[in-house]
Amino acid sequence: MRRFLPAALLAALLAACGSTPSPTPSPQPVARVGNQSIPRSLFDLRLASALTAIQQGGGPQKGSSGYDAMLTKLRASVLKSLIIDSVIGQEATFRHIAATDAEVQTQVDADTRNAGGIDALKKQLSEAGGSLEQLRDEIRSRINEQRLEDQFAKQRADAVLQRLVAGEDFATLAKQVSDDDSTRDKGGDMGLLGDTQLDQDGKPFADAVRALPAGKLVAAPVRDQAGYEIVRVDAAGASGHAVHRILVAAPQTYTVLLRCARF
Repeated sequence: MRRFLPAALLAALLAACGSTPSPTPSPQPVARVGNQSIPRSLFDLRLASALTAIQQGGGPQKGSSGYDAMLTKLRASVLKSLIIDSVIGQEATFRHIAATDAEVQTQVDADTRNAGGIDALKKQLSEAGGSLEQLRDEIRSRINEQRLEDQFAKQRADAVLQRLVAGEDFATLAKQVSDDDSTRDKGGDMGLLGDTQLDQDGKPFADAVRALPAGKLVAAPVRDQAGYEIVRVDAAGASGHAVHRILVAAPQTYTVLLRCARF
């Protein structure tokens, strides 16, 4: 990823942490990332939504002990999230994979139908401290991050496969790079998988394993719900398939809670 390191980042963070949310948008940005400004109106929007969620969840209330310390930390967290989203958004634009207004609206329309109409959706958002503007911001950020992580994961998986083709040891590489916690320490060894076990990992993975002759690697990483799979079949017979895997995680459906550490 290209790096956008705003020179005034620390100053912007301190300014944001020391101010109070303004009820009206201010022309003064809270930070600049590359050539993009982060408006205070967007900062206030996210801060208000986060505060509502914390207070509804039993967190410190205004005027109570611990509220000021919580608010300071929350401001810093909100500003950090905005800066990260700005970096991701600029990178997604540079790579021509950024969410379009039409794609964002399509998701808003789906949420509207699920809520039972636009008025019901606005009510739900308002009760959570949000708005349609906040929802669009959230959708755009999520789409950009998912697409960018997916592209990075595919590139990483391709590079891992090329290393295997060039002769590197599968087990050693799996221990170094696989995101599968259940097999990484075993060098990617999944053991002998019967048909039922194989199908539990999803159709793309199962189809790839069944199509491979013993001793062979996949020709290209296999995309499934977990990410990109690099698969080797060690043996195949009536009792099942002996399989090694390396997973490069890029989960679907994506949320920031599933963000890989390397991202």
